[in-house]
Amino acid sequence: MVQYYFTCERELWFFSRGLQFDFENEDMLIGRLIHGESYERGWKEVILGDVKLDVVIEGDGVEVVEVKKSSKLEEPARWQLKYYLYLLKKAGTEARGVIAYPREGKREEVVLSEEDVAIIEGAISDIERIIALETPPRAERKPYCRRCAYRDFCWV
Repeated sequence: MVQYYFTCERELWFFSRGLQFDFENEDMLIGRLIHGESYERGWKEVILGDVKLDVVIEGDGVEVVEVKKSSKLEEPARWQLKYYLYLLKKAGTEARGVIAYPREGKREEVVLSEEDVAIIEGAISDIERIIALETPPRAERKPYCRRCAYRDFCWV
């Protein structure tokens, strides 16, 4: 929900209601394929509450890797990964984060700062407010609406 919060509050609200993704959405299919083919060796999936993390455990620490199809939603992806690092920190594990964009040949290291912790805690409170709304937030046109799995809920 953190990534949705930083992407689109309306999308967050729909997701919180259990509305399913368009699993035939081309972007979703490509994303699952890239995730399945990238960086598999040495990975462990870790479930922390209702969050599933892809974690690589190396000799010198723990690395949480988030694989993305493209860097179009870079900022929301960073916050999603920072949230994972935040959860691990609260559970007593320090970890480093990496967002991998295999199709772009790009990797970005992500660090959780104390300022980020405050922002995440504020976001968590705001997420609770949004999902408690009786009706979804008003639709706002954003550059990625055309490719969104929930687009029909907003623009049809």
